[in-house]
Amino acid sequence: MLKAIFTKTLVSASLFIALSSAQSVLAAEPAAKHQKHNVVSRQSERVKTDNGFTRTTSKTDDQGASATRRTDVVRNKEVGTRTRTLSGTTFDGKSYTGQSTAQKTDAGYSAQGQLTTPDGKVINRSVNAQVDKAANTVTKDISVTPVGGETKTKSVVRPFKRNKH
Repeated sequence: MLKAIFTKTLVSASLFIALSSAQSVLAAEPAAKHQKHNVVSRQSERVKTDNGFTRTTSKTDDQGASATRRTDVVRNKEVGTRTRTLSGTTFDGKSYTGQSTAQKTDAGYSAQGQLTTPDGKVINRSVNAQVDKAANTVTKDISVTPVGGETKTKSVVRPFKRNKH
């Protein structure tokens, strides 16, 4: 059961690593504006591999601009790690990349990752998560450091979601 919970939590954690890191940088710079795109077409494909999967996604907005994203997830059962590599282009044609590695611990998991934003900024992020089954919570201690910037830390406590399978 913990394996299923761990896998589900890692998916959330990996996605959170990529998204919140980018949002942290953008929030730190008021001049950087996020333009909404009216997505009119979206295609996504997930292909299972021997030790994980690859997901490719493409979107097109109402102006004809497109954005792409590729995510490769590799599980190493011998070492007990899960590595996620992502790359893509924005609607403006700028590229971004990221990588994160997570490993199960006795009380939860730890994850480290790095993201290069479309503006070329590099952000390092680490998460140490503790699962408290008695309290039905997950506590995540998160640290985000833009290269050459100030480290920001926070602790987040959330309800623990159990798999019903």
